[in-house]
Order: sequence, then structure tokens, then C-alpha cells
Amino acid sequence: MKYFTFYLNRKTPLNKSLGVYILFFLLITIVAPSIIFAEDWPTHLHDNFRSASTSEQLTLPLLQYWAYSTERAPLPAWNETPALQDFYHGLYGNKSRVLYDQAFHVVVVGNSLYFGSSHSDKLVCLNINNGQQRWKFFAEGPIRFAPTVSNGKVFFGSDDGYVYCLNADNGSLLWRNRAASSNGFMFVNSRPASVSPVRTSVLVENGMAYWGAGLLSGAKTGLSRYLCARNAYDGTGGWTVTPSKPHQGYLLSANGKLYVPSGKSYPLLYNQSNGSFAGSYGGSRDGGCYALITEHNTFAFGPHYSGTGSYINEYGAIGRVDGNFMIVKGDYTYYCTDTELVKLNRSNKQIVWSVTSPCRYSLIMAGDTLFAGGDDEVSAFSALDGINLWTAETDGRAHGLAVANGYLFVSTDLGTIHAFKKNVYDLNNNGIVDLVDLMMFGQSWLDCTNPNDNNCVEFP
Repeated sequence: MKYFTFYLNRKTPLNKSLGVYILFFLLITIVAPSIIFAEDWPTHLHDNFRSASTSEQLTLPLLQYWAYSTERAPLPAWNETPALQDFYHGLYGNKSRVLYDQAFHVVVVGNSLYFGSSHSDKLVCLNINNGQQRWKFFAEGPIRFAPTVSNGKVFFGSDDGYVYCLNADNGSLLWRNRAASSNGFMFVNSRPASVSPVRTSVLVENGMAYWGAGLLSGAKTGLSRYLCARNAYDGTGGWTVTPSKPHQGYLLSANGKLYVPSGKSYPLLYNQSNGSFAGSYGGSRDGGCYALITEHNTFAFGPHYSGTGSYINEYGAIGRVDGNFMIVKGDYTYYCTDTELVKLNRSNKQIVWSVTSPCRYSLIMAGDTLFAGGDDEVSAFSALDGINLWTAETDGRAHGLAVANGYLFVSTDLGTIHAFKKNVYDLNNNGIVDLVDLMMFGQSWLDCTNPNDNNCVEFP
């Protein structure tokens, strides 16, 4: 969808001044930014379903517009590389269940990008058009989850035990809240942390902010755990409950319920209205911090362990998927394994296509294009037939992906954020804007004889 379109017709009489204006206009449009149909990415994996899907369609190929290097790689809360083996149950080659902070995951609203750092303990806002820093805010501990942006506010939690609410425009503190009454600290991975660190995302919905805090279970630890809801406007009111175990991961919501991952253990459900317990999913071998709610209101999470490897289980529908990440769109499920990208028909559970792909770390969908992150690269695939449409290099493993407002953003385990975008003036799609593009542009203008003709020049 283009908001503005101007047509030039070679049969229109031109005087000298108009000719100069046209020439000037041609030169300006070569460097002017494009106006496109755009959509925000205001929370991790786009929405509170964690669907990893947006209706925005990017035109390939993409060019790297900028790369922002923090020069400080993430410091994950847990490090199981390779994942621990379960010798008692004879389970080997398992994958780590706690992988929520391998990169600085980003969210985007308007022309601002936000991310938190587990290394420098700060929340950063960048201009998406040039990668320049707009502002930064320091917490008192690592920030491990992507923030959430809602109604001009930025919400995030920290290992210091607090949830913060900032002004999205300038980073000023609006409020902060800590459920724990104690201000005690402990050392976690050689870093000071609250005895009740915030180890979930902050989910914002219907004017309320939700999060979980606490790290360990058992009365003997002397450490408390909480699940909280507060008024998103000022941090007051709401409720606080003590869950049966600490929660870790990105919160999800649907039909008045909070779906709360619990690290290596199975997730629990709570009523959003008052925090009362509403059930659980899975058993002793089920767990993982990765989860999503599908368009069909089924719940999937993982990785789970089995004798043949790790997998994701979707409860109430297709069941087990031997993959790392999953997207459900319409009648199809898409998922990536360590070596493949697969499209599955949900009605008959038959594979529509399967293609070889080394991109195993992340997967999102933008329009009819799948983007997948791998070792030092990101690739685009057609959702229709699985054809590899585009590949670009990245600085490190591409664990984080987001598409918003004309850009593809890629976050890596080395702390780099890449911004890729289509240059609408690269008319021959060779990856650069050069004299050939200007000549094609001029020829298209000369060929324009009818505003309804497809050969007419369109200025986006």
C-alpha cells in the first residue's frame, strides 16, 4: 500500500522552470526515504500470543542500512552448552530449556527501537532510520528480556528485582515497583542480583502490567517468589500471589488467562483478574521457556526431552513437532530444526515441503516470507514453496529477529543489532543504487503516456 503516488506524462508540455523542477525532483527521490505500509513490533515476537508473525511484507533483496554494536556480548543467566544429559532416564543430546537472553531482543514502535542489556544493565532507545542512540536508562541489574511498549510507555524488569516503567519518548522514569519486601542481594553468575530477580517479561494488557519474580523453589532457600499485576499507568493496585514455583520466560495471555513458563519445569496458568491458579500443562519431563499460543487458541511449548531428542508439543492439535521454533498461520504450521525448515498441513498433519536450512536459532514470519537466523547469517524463505529468497551475513549467531516499519532487525549473541531494509530505488535489484537505476527511472518516465499504464513512474 502506497500513501502517495505521482504520475509524470511525457506528453505533458514542459517549460524550462518545470523541467528544472522535474530534474531536481528526480535527484531528490533517489535518496529520499520511502513511505510503505508499516506495522509495529511492540513486544517480544510481536504480540502477547508470541506468534512471531506480522502482516507487514518486506520487498527483497534487503540491504544493511546500519549495524549497532554494543561491544558487550550478552551475559546469559544460564549456560548449558552442550545441554545437560539426563542419565537417569537415558535421555541424551537434549537442548537447553532456558534460552531467553542469548541476544538483545528488540521491540519497535514508530521510528524507535528499544532493547535491554544483560551486560551493561541499561535500556537503550535507537532511531531505526540511522541506528543512533536517542536515550538510555540504567537499572541496577541485568535486563534479560525484551521490553514491552504500550501507550507511550516502556515496561521491563531487571535482576535488581524491580519492574520499571519509562516514558518512551525520553526515557524518564514514570514508576518502578518491587514485589519483594527485602532489598537483599545475592550473587548469580558472578553478578549481584536481588533475592527475587525479575525473570519474566512484563506483559501489558487492558491497562494492567503482569510479571513474575523469584529464582528458587523450596522453603529452605528463604527466597520468595511472586507473580504480580499492577496498574500500567502508575504501578499501583493490582494483585500479588505466591506461585508454587518460580517462573522464567516470556508471559503469554489469551481468554483472560496468563500462561507462565517456568524455566525447566512445565508452565502454569493463572486468571488475569485476580491471580488465582487456573491449571498447568505437561508433566515432569516437559518444560522450557519457549511458548506460543496459536491462532486456534492451542498452546505449544518446549523443548521437551525424549529418547530421540528435544521437541515442541502443541496441546490440543498437531501434537509433537521436532523443531526449535514454530509459527502457526492459517491452515499451516512452519518450524525449523537444526537442519531443516518445514511446512506442515494442520488438517492432515502431512508435510507440504521441507528444505535444507542451517538457520536453527530463530524464526519469524512477515507477510508471506519466513525469516530464519543461523550461524553468522539470516535468510528469507518463501512460505509458499520454501525457496531460499535471500541471505545476508550477520555478526554472530542470529538469535533475535523482528520486522517492523520497513526493516528487518537481527540481534546476535555477540551483542550486535543489524537493520536491513529494501531500497526502493534499487530498480534492477542488484543491491546498490547506481547510474543504471537512474537510467531505468528516466526510461520509465519517458515511457509514461497514461496514468493508468503500468509503465508509469510511481513515486512512493
